[in-house]
Amino acid sequence: MSIEMWLADHDQVGVRSRLQSNVFDEMWREVALDSDDLRVDVTDRVVTLSGTVRSLPQKLAAERAARRVRGVRDVRNEVAVVLPASQRRGDEDLAEAAACVIESDVLVPSGKVGVVVVAGWIELTGVVSRHAERQAAEEAVQRLVGVKGVTNLIELEPLGPERDVKAQVAEALERRPALRGDRIKVDVVGGLTVLRGRVRTLAERDEAVAAAWGAPGVTRVRDKLRVAA
Repeated sequence: MSIEMWLADHDQVGVRSRLQSNVFDEMWREVALDSDDLRVDVTDRVVTLSGTVRSLPQKLAAERAARRVRGVRDVRNEVAVVLPASQRRGDEDLAEAAACVIESDVLVPSGKVGVVVVAGWIELTGVVSRHAERQAAEEAVQRLVGVKGVTNLIELEPLGPERDVKAQVAEALERRPALRGDRIKVDVVGGLTVLRGRVRTLAERDEAVAAAWGAPGVTRVRDKLRVAA
């Protein structure tokens, strides 16, 4: 092996080790997260989380922590939720609780969201007007006792022509100080909003996607943004 190849490989090992350490440190700071049974692997600045936690909120907290670490390009969350015996409940009971909490949430339009539960995994269906309503329904059921995961299949009603949607997304991005400029390109095709370009951090990438979802008329978002090295 040449000295150049050895140095490059050595640098990659250093980056992996540093990112692993920083992700573990960040997870340790999550008050609600017990990270003793979690593993962190890093390949090409992509973090893969694995292991087990005792609730869905803990699994989500682990991913949030990893996404905050500078230098992380993406996060794959393969953590399994293993419920304590005291928190296990039947699908019918969980479906009833999920329907109740959704109906009680002021941010979710009444009668618009359906619930199906299979082996502790909640599937949400229906059609709403805004992404905020779709997101509120998902967040409402995530913290229920007995939930292992949530699949959000709620669709959004299309609003306005494509040219107006594209302008709304561009304006939403421009309103975020960290996203101003021409680094992010927006395309809208048949209700699908596609983001392309380069951002400086994973946090900026998440912010861009959130901004696009928040624009009126957006029904789907495809994230093709790249995090700079």
